[in-house]
Amino acid sequence: MSALDRVARVRAERQPCADLGNGYYRNPIIAGNYADPSLVRVGGEYYMAMSMAPGVLLWHSRDLVNWRPLGNAVAVDLGDVWAPDLVHHDGRYYLYLPVVQPMGAGQRPRFANFVCTASDPAGPWSEPVDLGVYGYIDPGHVAGRDGQRYLYVSAGMAAPLSPDGLKVTGEMERVYEGWPYPDEWVAECFCLESPKFVWRGDWLYLVSAQGGTWGPATSHMAVVARARSPLGPWENSPHNPLVHTGSREEKWWSQGHGTLIDDVEGNWWLVYHAVERGYATLGRPVLLLPVAWTEDGWPVVRQAADGLLPKPAGEDVGHGMPLSDAFATGALGASWRRTGAGGRDAYRCEGGALLMPAAGAGLTAWDELAYVACSPVNHSFEVVVEVAVPAGAEAGLLLQDGRGGATIGAGTGGGRAWALVDGRPASQAECGAQVWLKLWYLEHDVVAFWSADGQTWFKFSRSGRAETGRPLWITLYASGEGVARFAGFRYLGLD
Repeated sequence: MSALDRVARVRAERQPCADLGNGYYRNPIIAGNYADPSLVRVGGEYYMAMSMAPGVLLWHSRDLVNWRPLGNAVAVDLGDVWAPDLVHHDGRYYLYLPVVQPMGAGQRPRFANFVCTASDPAGPWSEPVDLGVYGYIDPGHVAGRDGQRYLYVSAGMAAPLSPDGLKVTGEMERVYEGWPYPDEWVAECFCLESPKFVWRGDWLYLVSAQGGTWGPATSHMAVVARARSPLGPWENSPHNPLVHTGSREEKWWSQGHGTLIDDVEGNWWLVYHAVERGYATLGRPVLLLPVAWTEDGWPVVRQAADGLLPKPAGEDVGHGMPLSDAFATGALGASWRRTGAGGRDAYRCEGGALLMPAAGAGLTAWDELAYVACSPVNHSFEVVVEVAVPAGAEAGLLLQDGRGGATIGAGTGGGRAWALVDGRPASQAECGAQVWLKLWYLEHDVVAFWSADGQTWFKFSRSGRAETGRPLWITLYASGEGVARFAGFRYLGLD
């Protein structure tokens, strides 16, 4: 797909765009659930990675505001990736990946850490290498002035790395205690996480997340410390926190998890995530704020994330990723960021359709279900898909919270179509084996429709509301036996 075609499709879908075209931008720079941004600048090129399941979706920009997708950097399904660290070191790119690995019924998931490498962010990327570091998340890479490399993880723990960055060569030890925020602050937990590093002059700056991520509105924050070497001793900034939600009245809640980066003109910026007040269903979009430096060498953010902001210098690469999908290629597109039973390899695109082998016994057995999901980017939107379902199976179009909760939408099977409210069928209608399903999401209100021809629509009498404290995912699912066929998936913003 050419850049012009991609941008035209994004605009036709009425997706939000941060660049206002007049030298200013408005946050977020990437809408939707794209949490835990990590980015690097190489010359005039910026590359960014964020949390994803499965794999890691990479983005490219030349102005920090307009971003284009590069594709999935991890070809295998390791599990949910939390807060990766994207690094450029000695001419090579590294992705350090914290992975949540399910361990079976009744067992806690295992936290593991991997690394993969590439000579070009667009790939190909190497097979992930297990670093043998378990029980910690959010790996962060740093190299000293002497070239020695280190791996940091959560809780301020660090260990040396081999020269190639692919092996931990020593024991983990605690080298940073975090910033002691005031006792009266309302937070979820201390939760020292997501170490991100940058050298500026003789100082090494460490930006960390604290306070928890999905707790109270004022939990999350980004804090800064500095040292002369990677293992410290660390001095906390007297201006901490770098970014933080001070009140529930602010537009952006749970602001935190930041990366400091300089642009091509020497200006500094903070790229981080937050939750829009009233729209936790959209997850944690990516925000951008200018950074100033104090006379004594500390970064500070002096502007709120709402309102208009002057845009950084650089070329517009054309923003956005279409969510509509004609399923014209042989594999799932990068917009489908979550997959159910069998992983991405279980589903194929053929003849303009997504072919999904049904799995599981229905929506109550979510871990066994076949599904693919993408993140909405608008406060209100419409989604449409054509579904053909064989005997012995059911399939449909859902909104759900990534765990099978808050399930609402429409399904079909056995010659009937129905609305789904709280995961249960309601308001059934007679139909054939092929049916079109449509959902309106209107600022949390959800209305479901069905059609026999994709032209004349009938509204199900039961509607619902999907107002949850977690991100919602637009989901195509199939359960039972046989192969369900999905075609002509369309997304349209209604804001």
